[in-house]
Amino acid sequence: MNPLGGARKILVTGDRGQLGCRVINTIANAEVVTASSCELDLRDSLNCASILDRVQPDVIINCAAYTAVDDAEHDQHTAFAVNADGPKTLASWSAANDCHLVHVSTDYVFSGSKPLFESYLESDATGPVSIYGKSKLLGEENIRQQDNLQYSILRTAWLYGAQGRNFLKTMLRLVIKQPEREFKVVSDQFGSPTSADSLTRAILGVVDNAACGTFHATSHGYCSWFELACEFFAGLGIEHRLAPCTTAEYPTAARRPANSILANARLNELDLDFFMHWRDDLALFIESYGSVLIDEAKATR
Repeated sequence: MNPLGGARKILVTGDRGQLGCRVINTIANAEVVTASSCELDLRDSLNCASILDRVQPDVIINCAAYTAVDDAEHDQHTAFAVNADGPKTLASWSAANDCHLVHVSTDYVFSGSKPLFESYLESDATGPVSIYGKSKLLGEENIRQQDNLQYSILRTAWLYGAQGRNFLKTMLRLVIKQPEREFKVVSDQFGSPTSADSLTRAILGVVDNAACGTFHATSHGYCSWFELACEFFAGLGIEHRLAPCTTAEYPTAARRPANSILANARLNELDLDFFMHWRDDLALFIESYGSVLIDEAKATR
């Protein structure tokens, strides 16, 4: 099967991150060009346009993002350059060159004020409460406002993978290095943890079916960060001393939504919701990568 609808050349940005590397390794029957290999810099619109002119991709899968949620509060320029201006440049070029732009966004475009355990639909009003969320929302808007553009925006949540940095890998490193220490984990924020492998399948499915618009793309069900961490360590068979805490007890520079549970309504309508329950997704992730992650955590100083 060709997972990219006959596309001849696909440019993947963010190819060194936890999602981009999975996308690259999953694509079949197409030429793949990575942003790092062609030195594409989303922060530089002239550089970006020039390289796109040279590469001439049929599909752009934009996995690149400034994802340091707390750092974005005092590094707003970089956050908006990568998350908002970069997608605008990609959208402008794609519209002029008949290129399908696939852009990965976030649950943090929502305020989290929806009644707890009610899922957000694609049509619900946004209202980000952090600079990161605002920059990602502006990136979405820059894409949607571009005329004559074939685009797919996929909002995901609580992403984790074997490569790159993420919550689960951080917790594993901390617990392995300091097994006797108690670590507090927030228990009053709720979302839908999603593996990079599952999101990759969704991305390629959307492109293969030429499905355009804005989609929610997360594993089914929901949990708190504390529940996710406990489930992860249980699956790995590692003892821990995690303790639940409230958001107020664990202050951060950036506000985070209390409820960022997403419903994959549009994917479901198109019979493209191939996601599993988050517990099953996590179990498969542990089965596939658990031993490697443990070895990596032990080797990390």
